[in-house]
Amino acid sequence: MKASLLRKISFVFGLIVLTTSSVSASTVDEDGAKANRNAVKVLVLALPDNVNSNYFPNSMITEETGIPKDSIDYTYNQVMVKNIIAGNKDKKYQFVTPQKATLISKLLGKVKLQGEEEEKYADLSQVDESSYEQLIKDTDSDYVLFLNQHYLKWQEKPLRTLFHITSYSLYDKNQKEVTHGNNYFTSMNLENKDELSKDSRKSSSKIASNIVKSLER
Repeated sequence: MKASLLRKISFVFGLIVLTTSSVSASTVDEDGAKANRNAVKVLVLALPDNVNSNYFPNSMITEETGIPKDSIDYTYNQVMVKNIIAGNKDKKYQFVTPQKATLISKLLGKVKLQGEEEEKYADLSQVDESSYEQLIKDTDSDYVLFLNQHYLKWQEKPLRTLFHITSYSLYDKNQKEVTHGNNYFTSMNLENKDELSKDSRKSSSKIASNIVKSLER
C-alpha cells in the first residue's frame, strides 16, 4: 500500500513537473511562432507505472542507475517526452505536453494495455468519452500520443544486450486509434538518466518521424 501510494504521488508530481519544464516545440522567431500556431498539435502523455522488464526488478534498476525506485517511471517518461518533442523537425506538427495536470492522471488510470511483453498498446475502451473530449478541448490538441511502455528486454545470446523498447499509440480527437508501434535502442547495461537521455535521442526522433508519416498518409 505504501509503495503504491508513493508511485501515485510520484506520478502526479511528475505530470506537474513535465508540464512546467518540458522542452518547448516553439521557435523564437516570428515566422516560427506563426507556423506553430497553425501546426497540428500532438499531445504527448505517458502512462503511469510503465517501465517493465523480462529481467530487471526495480531494485536492480535503482542499484545500477541511481534512479530512486519511486522515480523510475517518471524519469524514463521525462526523458522520452523531452526527446520526442526536441526530435521533431517538421514545423507542420507540434508535439506538446499539457499545461495543467488536472484530471489527466484519472483519465490515464483508465487506459488499459493489450498485448504481451514489449508488444503492448493502449486500449481506450474504458475511458469515458466526455473525459477524453474535455482533454482534447482543454489542451487544444488534434491527436494524443500515448507512451504505453518502456520495456527493458535483456538477452544473453548471441550477445549480452539490453533492448530499450518504447511502445506508443496515437489516437485522434474522436478517440479512434490512428496507429501504434514501437522503437528501440540498445546498450550493454542499464544506464543513468544522462546516458539514457543521450542514447535515446535517435529512437525518440524516429518515433516523432513515424507519427508524422502516419498523419500525412
